[in-house]
Amino acid sequence: MWPDRLTTPRWLNRCRFEGDRKLLEVAEGDRGIILASVHFGPFEILPYWLCAYGISATSVRANPPKALDSLTSYQYSLSPPNDIPVFIFASDLTPIPRLRLGQIVGPGRRLLVMVDPNRGVMADIPFEDRLFHMATGAIRLAQMAGAKLIPCMITEDSTWRFTIHIGTPVPPEWIGQSPDMQAIGSHLLHEFSKVIARYPVQCKMRCLRAMWPLPQNEVREEPALPVETAA
Repeated sequence: MWPDRLTTPRWLNRCRFEGDRKLLEVAEGDRGIILASVHFGPFEILPYWLCAYGISATSVRANPPKALDSLTSYQYSLSPPNDIPVFIFASDLTPIPRLRLGQIVGPGRRLLVMVDPNRGVMADIPFEDRLFHMATGAIRLAQMAGAKLIPCMITEDSTWRFTIHIGTPVPPEWIGQSPDMQAIGSHLLHEFSKVIARYPVQCKMRCLRAMWPLPQNEVREEPALPVETAA
């Protein structure tokens, strides 16, 4: 309710980072960053915690109910920096002009995108004994903007104590002009699974609905992962 209070020492020590936090640091001239995530843990507060640490990020979300419009506007005004929105609606990104794309995820900007909604162009990614129905918006935005693609999640470790998990970035050569959806999807799922395996009860229904059993007669051919990721 009061995201501005997260910047105080009393609150900052309640949220820690796991992974290379420097991956999220960008200068004005640097490439933008797409943070890929899933509905897991207290995902609603992830952009507020990032902002509290000076990592301004805009999260893509569905339009809120009319009754929450005033509350959402109030939260925006409290979350620094005020000139960078905490949320942008998915409807505003379809279609998205190139000029506006630069404003949203251009140099020095970060966009948080969920990959488990059943929305837009989808890709079925085999992973272990499941088939993950993945929304490819985060991947396509990274390709269009020439942005980095980094897995990012949040967990609640105990009452009012949180951890932001930063995964290994997707190799840029996989994105290119024609993204390898299967390789990128497998990489993201591999990074997500490291966190999900430790906190399985924090998986939300939206994420669970994206996972389906593999057909028994299907032969799985998972794309190879980079050496450092596979290790």
